[in-house]
Amino acid sequence: MAVIIQTNHPDILLDKIYEAIENKKAEKWECTEDGRLTYGALIWKNEAFFKPQIWVDDKELRFGLLKRKDRKHISSKLYATFHTKLIEMLLLRFDKDFKSVTATANRTDPDCF
Repeated sequence: MAVIIQTNHPDILLDKIYEAIENKKAEKWECTEDGRLTYGALIWKNEAFFKPQIWVDDKELRFGLLKRKDRKHISSKLYATFHTKLIEMLLLRFDKDFKSVTATANRTDPDCF
């Protein structure tokens, strides 16, 4: 259930995403101190997190979904909301910075739940 972004410069794209979040230009996304992203809308804030990883050889920026520590499972609604909101933000703000974006339907590196 990862989001995989094909881009020639995954490191630069990740920096741009962090900068947009810091400058409140990435609607409702927030960043934790350790660099994970959470969707900040009241009902979803801290319900799950995306952990970014740069896959240099594959020219990919990947976001693996992490469940909140006290959760046993991630619901389909939670998964769908987080993935669609991240992809929406990427398409609205960074469409010139990547070639394609994919949301996987099953656990995929770097998912951790």
